[in-house]
Amino acid sequence: MDKKSTLIGVILLCAAFYFMVNPSQRAANRTDERKLEDSSKARQEYVEKSSKPASLGNKSSAYAPESNIKEEILSLKSDTLNVHLTNRGGAIRDVELLKYRRQQDSKAPYVFNEGDKDTLAMAMAFEDAGRPLTLIRNFSLAKADDKTVVYKYIMPGKWEITREFSLASGRELYSPYTIKVSTRVKNISKETVSGEKIYLTLGSLPPTAGDIYGSNLAVGLYDGDNITFAKSSLFTKSGGWFLGLGSTEGIPDKKLDVPNSIWGTVKNQFFAAVFVPENKTGSSGFAEPILINPRAESAKMRNAIFGYMGFDMGTLEPGQTWELDGKYYVGPKDITSLASLGARQDLVMDFGWSSFVSKPLALLMGIIHSAIEPIAGSWAWGWAIVILTLIVKAVLWPLTAAQIRSSQKMLKLASGPIKEIREKYKGDQQKIGQETMKIYSEYGVNPLAGCLPALIQIPVFIGLFYMLQSSSDIRFAHFLWIDDLSQPDTISALPSIFGIPLHILPILNGIITFVQMSITPMPSTDKTQAIVFRFLPLLFLFLFYSFPSGLILYWCVQSSLGIVQALIVKTGSNKMELVKKEKKGPSFMERLQMAAENAEKAKAEGNFENMSFRERLAAVQKKAKEERQKMMDERLKGTLYEKRKKNPGGRSTKPKR
Repeated sequence: MDKKSTLIGVILLCAAFYFMVNPSQRAANRTDERKLEDSSKARQEYVEKSSKPASLGNKSSAYAPESNIKEEILSLKSDTLNVHLTNRGGAIRDVELLKYRRQQDSKAPYVFNEGDKDTLAMAMAFEDAGRPLTLIRNFSLAKADDKTVVYKYIMPGKWEITREFSLASGRELYSPYTIKVSTRVKNISKETVSGEKIYLTLGSLPPTAGDIYGSNLAVGLYDGDNITFAKSSLFTKSGGWFLGLGSTEGIPDKKLDVPNSIWGTVKNQFFAAVFVPENKTGSSGFAEPILINPRAESAKMRNAIFGYMGFDMGTLEPGQTWELDGKYYVGPKDITSLASLGARQDLVMDFGWSSFVSKPLALLMGIIHSAIEPIAGSWAWGWAIVILTLIVKAVLWPLTAAQIRSSQKMLKLASGPIKEIREKYKGDQQKIGQETMKIYSEYGVNPLAGCLPALIQIPVFIGLFYMLQSSSDIRFAHFLWIDDLSQPDTISALPSIFGIPLHILPILNGIITFVQMSITPMPSTDKTQAIVFRFLPLLFLFLFYSFPSGLILYWCVQSSLGIVQALIVKTGSNKMELVKKEKKGPSFMERLQMAAENAEKAKAEGNFENMSFRERLAAVQKKAKEERQKMMDERLKGTLYEKRKKNPGGRSTKPKR
């Protein structure tokens, strides 16, 4: 291996180590954050230090918030939700998700929109100075029972506002996490009102421990074709992905210009709120950060995200009423529940380009889990990942079988005819390549056949990464020694190394991959390729070290099956007999080889007709350059600038006068 290749390898390993250390250090910080949230004193400090949305600070506006409102909380409760409503803004204070725990070791439910008292969900906001300003006023209670709560507020000489909240049931039930929201704004002035814009707040969600890059915490709007996200990473200063490359400055807020938006959402790694208006379409949106944990060392963990969905009111004559009804989903990021809402709400999962892989894998894993849960119990999601891996491997087996046959032939050829060619044409790499391709063609071997299964594995792996990273199902899911399949498998009893927590599964995967690489046939005798091949387990260890343990579990099973495949290749190659392919005309490899030889021959003979377009162009340019140089030499003959040959003594001849 030359020095250049060695240098590149060292740089890559340093980069991989950088990526390993940073996420692992942040993982240690996340442990401190969880400890901070566990204490009641810290929790109180957390709430007191929560910053209000910037839109609440305009005291001179006609919609400025009132102070000293005595808050009264009412509840609407079902088997899945406990919705707390407040008279401060006639909106949702917070929502308890009764089937999801706040933390691993706690029975308390997860709380959506948990923050200070001015951070409301489904509150009204009016546009003021180009941005939404939440209406924090004392709404009177007009109706309250165990199914419906109605609030009213009158802004003298301007608006009469009615807000109604109820839990959906029967045919109205989209999912058990749905809340019906109705808003009425009546013009009680004596003048026509036009150009007003009304927003509904989508609520707030905090970052999760696994979202170390801030890619899952976002506000989004969907217009029927595309979904536009404003992610929390926009609001934090970034030092870049490596040595300052890609660094950005954080912005204070983000406006989303999405006309005719069908629904809006605020989401984090595992939970989401989605508002779907029934009789209107939105015109824009807004996203802004809310400081919740100023102590966090990672900037990505300091802010929650708060969202708005905006609507154009149009023109309202005196006495006319503007109406807006809709369904408000507050629950897990479960692809089945979101898809049941009926307007592509499954896009909230944010699988990106890998959706064509992630979506069917998520549905299949859910089916497997449902089938084995009565037997596997709390380990059901771990076994579902193992069984899913076996199914993926079985589907790819026809391609893998072709790879095995090709590897067996190439291994046999490498120790026979190809070895002889390398010895015969030693030092002439071009000739070795040509003769090797001829041998492959004679025996019907396609050297690219082994690459296809590996190429197909890449989108499957990426699809699984996005699916497991954002699946609320594997949150807190146990398997073997793993406490949470959505997080790296840190064991608190084990010591850290230089501040880096010890993750068992990536290390085990590195060992399995090393064994797989050690027994995998290497048809090529190139030393550089062999060294790179041997370094792959170490590279995988670095890259996978902070990945979710559910994903590493998949790769461990995949690598173990790869060992079985390698043993089949090694055993079969010893028994295989090489048989030349019957000639039925030139194969693809032969045609490729003939084309290369013809091009070389034409170039050597100067046969212009047999050259490719690029070769013709290069030949014409070369010829033109030679002609220009020849003309220049003719002009300089007999002058001081004429090119002269040096004499044997090394001295130049005297210039002609």
